[in-house]
Order: sequence, then structure tokens, then C-alpha cells
Amino acid sequence: MGNKLGIEPIAQEKIKISVNDVGNAIEVSFVGDIDMEDPSVILDPLFEKVHSGVVQNQITEVLANFKELNFLNSSGIKAVAKWIMKLAMLPPDKKYSIRIQHNKAITWQVTSLPTLTFLVPGAVKIE
Repeated sequence: MGNKLGIEPIAQEKIKISVNDVGNAIEVSFVGDIDMEDPSVILDPLFEKVHSGVVQNQITEVLANFKELNFLNSSGIKAVAKWIMKLAMLPPDKKYSIRIQHNKAITWQVTSLPTLTFLVPGAVKIE
């Protein structure tokens, strides 16, 4: 598919991450498991590219699709939280929303993802 931000997909041993255009929004899809010791080496640069690309291109919504992510360790959740916190630093006219798409059948998603909506009130929705 591809995306207007020019972000390449990531394929590691257990995880595939793709960034795709979905209408006027950008979707970041995660498939597999993120259980490496330090996932921030993959996630931080990815989220930085998404964040800066979305702001520069005045995109108003990012879909974070975790539906096929079977596992994300606490270090990975911290990397997601760090990305979300970048929203708090933006001036109002540059802000975008993040819609987290989750799978209710995967326990860690039900217990961990909803808490991310409290980091920047009003900016993150879970569905």
C-alpha cells in the first residue's frame, strides 16, 4: 500500500509494522509480538517519523492498529506512551488525534491500552 509520509515497513523476526494511507488519515499497523529487550530502538524512530510527518503534512488523525499485535512488553508500552506525550507539546493548530484499535480477545490490550487515553486527555480514543 504505502503512505504519503514515505515511511518504510518494518519486518523483524516476530513483528511486522506497516504505515499506510487510509483516506486522509495514516494507519500504523502492528502484527505479531514485540518482546525484544529494548523495543524502543525500533519504536522510537518509527513514532518520531510518524509524528513529524503527520505534523508537517497537517494530517489530523492517526490510526494505531494493534488488533493483530499478540504481545507488547512494558518497554514497548512505554514507547507508545512517549509518542502520545508528544501530542501534549504541540500547539493547538498542529495537534492530531490517535485512534487506538484494539482486540478485546487479547488480555494485555484490554488491560494496558485504555490507560494510554489518559496521557493527553481528548487526543487519544480507543475502539
